[in-house]
Amino acid sequence: MSSIQYVLLSLLAREPLSGYDMKQQINGRISFFYKISNNQLYPTLSKLETEEYIRLQSHERESYRPAKKIYTITDKGLDSLKAWVISPSEPGAWDEFLLKQYSSWLVEPEVMIAQLVERRKEHEARLEEYTVKAASLRGQEERIEAGHPLFSSIGVIEMGILFERGYADWCDKMIGWLRENRI
Repeated sequence: MSSIQYVLLSLLAREPLSGYDMKQQINGRISFFYKISNNQLYPTLSKLETEEYIRLQSHERESYRPAKKIYTITDKGLDSLKAWVISPSEPGAWDEFLLKQYSSWLVEPEVMIAQLVERRKEHEARLEEYTVKAASLRGQEERIEAGHPLFSSIGVIEMGILFERGYADWCDKMIGWLRENRI
């Protein structure tokens, strides 16, 4: 299944929703790290329904507007979502990993802690690699000014350092929250 399908299942695992409501929740909760267009949403819902991962729960009518189709997740859909959440993500696939974390409430904390520990190790290794690379580039010239190609190279690597450090810190927070069983 695709990431889009899992995003929709993750929303429906929380509560029954219409396609419009899902789009609103995606815009408010997920769009800062994952985008879905309207052109993808409705065909994906149809496919999930055909494959019995979701079902049409009801049609709700609001005065003059067309009836809303309200969907709910099936047991098959919930089982598939849980299996996806605990499946390994590709190294560097941070958006997929965040999508899985969005549904991590469905699985045991120990499973998520183990995944977060592994993900933290990946980011710590990358942080070390970037730090060494930035130091090496800085050592090539006594003074690196804005017009020098190394200026931009080091600037980009510094962004990578901040990202990796932030990701590792986030993993630590999640691990702590899971161990304490609260945020």
